Order: sequence, then structure tokens, then C-alpha cells
Amino acid sequence: MIKLIVILLIFLGVIAFISRPAIKLYNNYMKATKIILPLIIGGFIVFLVSSIMAPINFEKETNYRYEFIKEKLVEIRSAQLAYKEKYGHFTNSFDQLINFVKTDSFILVEKTDTLVEYYNTIYREIQFKDTMLIDTLGTVSVLDSLFKKGYAIDSLAYVPPINKLQFELRAGVINKSKIDVPVFEARDPDPYDKRRTLMIGSMTEANLNGNWQ
Repeated sequence: MIKLIVILLIFLGVIAFISRPAIKLYNNYMKATKIILPLIIGGFIVFLVSSIMAPINFEKETNYRYEFIKEKLVEIRSAQLAYKEKYGHFTNSFDQLINFVKTDSFILVEKTDTLVEYYNTIYREIQFKDTMLIDTLGTVSVLDSLFKKGYAIDSLAYVPPINKLQFELRAGVINKSKIDVPVFEARDPDPYDKRRTLMIGSMTEANLNGNWQ
């Protein structure tokens, strides 16, 4: 019995001795796994979150930028309408448009409907007729009339919020129902979202709205 026990212990010792490199290798593998596996899992989580958040962040950034651009396009339209009121047509030059806003003025008038007494030579009697009286009250600069105080009018041509690229500005005349209609168009030449180009006005339709309105 004792010999059997000794032989069994020797056998187990030999097995342990033979298995030691494998156990050591396994232990090293487990240690490496404990370090690398969390990194792999963490990287996968980061990739997964980034994949989900990328379109959401892109949409947020697009909306943020486009709010500034929409506001600027509306301001360009206001300046163009004032220019057309003075000259009868729109301009395709930001230099002309900005110089007009800087230097020109609106005439302030007061219109009053009233009855005017006159002598009718046919009926040979005093009669009354409706007349509109127009009184000139003064002038106000286009810049002060259209824009808030301190507005940087020289930035009117530039696409916000970066303000390095100019809007594309075109103007002309189209014929609608045998009537010549002045038109203009201003657009972002390099939209942040290539699928959504913001523009206001049209060179093919008598339309002064923005394409988001």
C-alpha cells in the first residue's frame, strides 16, 4: 500500500513537473487577457457610441450653422428689396449692395387722405374731391432702417458662422405672363450638409422666399 502511495505521488509529481510550462503559459495568457480584453471591449464601446452619435452631432452642427445662414439670407433679401425700391431692379454685386446700404437713405413721408374744396366750372359750384396729401418728414439711412445698431454690414456677403466664404449672388429679369419681373438669388456655395443647400430667391420663378420656408 505504501509503495502504491509513493508511486502515485511520484506520478503526480511528474505530471505536475511536465504540466508546469503549460500552466505558466496559461497563467501568462490569462494575465494578458485580463489586460487586453477590457481594452478591446472599451474600444468597441467607443466605436459603437461614435457610430451612433456621429449623425446626431452632424445634425446638431448643421442646424446650428444653418440658423445663422438663414438669418443672413433674410438680411440679404431685405437689402435687395430696398435696392430695388430705389433703382427698380436687383443687383448681382455685393459691393454695390453693401455700398447702397451704407450710403443711401429712405425718404420719410406722411400720407393723409383729405377732402379738397374746388370750383367746378361745368356745374358752376363749389365741390369736394378726395385727395391724398404727401408731406416729406425727412430721411433715414437704409442701414439704420433695416439693421440693428452696430450691425457689421461689411459681413453681409459672407457665409456665417465662419465668415470666410461669400454667398453666390445673382440677379436678372424673367418674363412671366408677358411681364418682365426682376429676380435675384443668393445661395450658400459650399453647404455643410451637401444634401441641403440653403438659398433665397430664384432665377427661374418670381419667388423671394427661402427654400426652407
